[in-house]
Amino acid sequence: MVKINFSMPVIFVKDIKVSKDFYQGLFSLDIDADFGENIVFKNAFSIWQEKCAKEIIFENYRKKNTNYDNNVELYFETNEIESMWDRVKISKAQIIHPIKEEKWGQRVFRFYDPDKFIIEVAEPMTEVIKRYYKNGLSLDSISTKTQMPIKNIKHLINESEL
Repeated sequence: MVKINFSMPVIFVKDIKVSKDFYQGLFSLDIDADFGENIVFKNAFSIWQEKCAKEIIFENYRKKNTNYDNNVELYFETNEIESMWDRVKISKAQIIHPIKEEKWGQRVFRFYDPDKFIIEVAEPMTEVIKRYYKNGLSLDSISTKTQMPIKNIKHLINESEL
């Protein structure tokens, strides 16, 4: 059985700054990561600039007569992305796109649930960072590619490996 963990809901917003200010101001949410067009609130959920999200999700995968108005994504992570992909391929789920590597290095695939909500399955960023490190990338290069601060990268990599 493939191990998969629900990570968070992701909502697509019209104006990332307005939404960031709203959730921080009203709920005093701490930011775990701010990637500009994608903000992860600590122990909560993520907001993603709608235009950017839809360009990344549906890039090269737009099909005629398909509705792209979905504004919710459920985000899952697994270290067994290929096995999970194999399970989804043989299911009756409508696939948005197969496994692809995003510009920040994370491998992901997306599909619809029966109600047309977007499901994303991705490898954890910790695995992306470890993969880059094992492949000999410098901490600066890893930080640039993943958009993660070097202090977070150092924390994720076993100190004995540094």
